[in-house]
Order: sequence, then structure tokens, then C-alpha cells
Amino acid sequence: MEKNKNISKDTVIFSTGVYLKPQKVEKNGKSQWRWIAIGFEDSSFSNGKGIDVYDYSDEVQGLLIPSE
Repeated sequence: MEKNKNISKDTVIFSTGVYLKPQKVEKNGKSQWRWIAIGFEDSSFSNGKGIDVYDYSDEVQGLLIPSE
């Protein structure tokens, strides 16, 4: 597989409903590049109920909030 030379750490892509950006992370003592969600578009759902999705939170519970 040929690597894409036009990607950088500042690249942002859009996939259905979500904006993604590459982020270098460490997992099991190994550095890897992974796609991280940086923004959401349109409605999001969990178990058929509308939810508000946040890009970041100080606590895991703050990432999803039930819609009113």
C-alpha cells in the first residue's frame, strides 16, 4: 500500500457526521497515529434516543448528554 504524502498532523477529514484529525498517541508503550473526532454534524443517537455529543470532557460522562 502506497502512503499518502499529502497528510500532516493538521489535516482534517470529514466522514459521515464527524470531523476527524490525526493524533499521535501511545498505546501499550508504542506510539501510533490514530483518527480523533474533533467535531460532529447532524443528530447523534444512542439506543434510539437523541444525544448531544461533545468533542472533549474532563470526565467520560460529559461526552454524551441526553437531548431535551
